[in-house]
Amino acid sequence: MLPTFLVLGAMKGGTTSLYYYLDEHPEIGMSVRKETDFFLDEHGNWDRGRDWYASLFPEAPARGECAPNYTKRHLFDGVPTRIASVCPAAKLVYLVRDPIERTVSHYVGARMQDRERRSFEDAVANPETSNYVRTSCYHWQLRPYRDCFAEEQILVLPSEALKEEPAATLQAIYRFLEIDDTFRNQRTERRFNVAAAKKKRSGWVRWLSHQVPQRWKDRLRPHLPLDWLPGERVSRPDVSPSTRAHLEDVFRPDVQALRDFTGRDFAGWSV
Repeated sequence: MLPTFLVLGAMKGGTTSLYYYLDEHPEIGMSVRKETDFFLDEHGNWDRGRDWYASLFPEAPARGECAPNYTKRHLFDGVPTRIASVCPAAKLVYLVRDPIERTVSHYVGARMQDRERRSFEDAVANPETSNYVRTSCYHWQLRPYRDCFAEEQILVLPSEALKEEPAATLQAIYRFLEIDDTFRNQRTERRFNVAAAKKKRSGWVRWLSHQVPQRWKDRLRPHLPLDWLPGERVSRPDVSPSTRAHLEDVFRPDVQALRDFTGRDFAGWSV
């Protein structure tokens, strides 16, 4: 039971919500782990083999996973080639978000996990080495996929549309996957893994969380909110006008290339 589609990301672009929305459709079987990281070679689970990967998907007309790490080519090389070698006919969905907003959210997430001590300005100062910035360069991330897959196998959608018009956005995905597009989801009034609702957890809470298998957490998340756990709120950084202008200059050519490729204007983006 290999996947028939993959949601490639982007991280902090709504992939967790999309995972649970898609899992509700009767013709879709989502992986038992939201992120299998199978195609990440030595950084993931590639060495476990195709049979292990196939075992993660239930029998269904359409099968997929949501994997934000598959669009981090600056960290994980060769992912599109490995996907094409295993699932050459797979359809690819790429959920993208205003690049500056996604960059800020990514930074806040790293602060919550106690993996970032720098100021936001320092963290994005060098676009060539900033994980936050490179992950937001969506067309650059897509280039190797375009070398491995036909254009009609790739669907790029703004995450803002999933938030503001979930029914229409999901219907577009269902049509792309060639399944019943008349199905109406019941979960779309809820968003999952929203940064504003998360906290920086204490060491013992993080340790406790690591003792729970990820597949259990993925399955329990819709039924067992964890907002009650103790933790410290991490505020959104103030982006100075000079830093915003710097990011706009960095992202502008990439966003234009994405617009040219998709034919979408991504109205409302700050770039």
